[in-house]
Amino acid sequence: MPIPLDPFSFRQARADELDIFIDILERAAQWMEANCLNQWIPGSFVAPKTRAHIKHTISLGNAYFIIKTESDPLNADTSDGTVPESAAEKETIIGTFTLNYTDPFDEMLWKDIVDDWSDAVYIHRLVVEREYKGYGLGPRALMFAEQEGLKRGKHYLRLDCMADNKLLKKYYREKAMFKEFEDYPGERLFGRFERPITAVSP
Repeated sequence: MPIPLDPFSFRQARADELDIFIDILERAAQWMEANCLNQWIPGSFVAPKTRAHIKHTISLGNAYFIIKTESDPLNADTSDGTVPESAAEKETIIGTFTLNYTDPFDEMLWKDIVDDWSDAVYIHRLVVEREYKGYGLGPRALMFAEQEGLKRGKHYLRLDCMADNKLLKKYYREKAMFKEFEDYPGERLFGRFERPITAVSP
């Protein structure tokens, strides 16, 4: 029996997929609220300012979907259990993330504790739909972000979360191997995390 190819990949979001992108974020925000996780507020992604920001990020080519691709059984020859090369493929969008390089928010969050805040790729809005948890897609998205940063000569991968989100902070420290910095002392407290880019070009 043929060994199936890895069904998961990443691709840039298109302009006409803005609502799909936002819907995934809103579902994640609703789940977080239902589970008492202080990270995102339901309704915040459909707000005009945030919606416009995500639309701009898509236009820059910095918004990505996590994709599951599988052969369409309607076009598959099942007589011998194989799928012909010509079989159509079905794409399912199962997650999101965005990458920043020059965003003023990241400058605000990091310029007080690093020598060069722009020497990094910043990953935001990383979501994997609940039914696809356990496939290691979060770590793979982080590695993809490192590879994109490497192409641009960056040396660090950075991210943030709400300062009182203890569960997420623990994951970044202990599982994703990020260095934790002191919380950003602004109007809203943010946890700040960094790790050096160790990826190699794909």
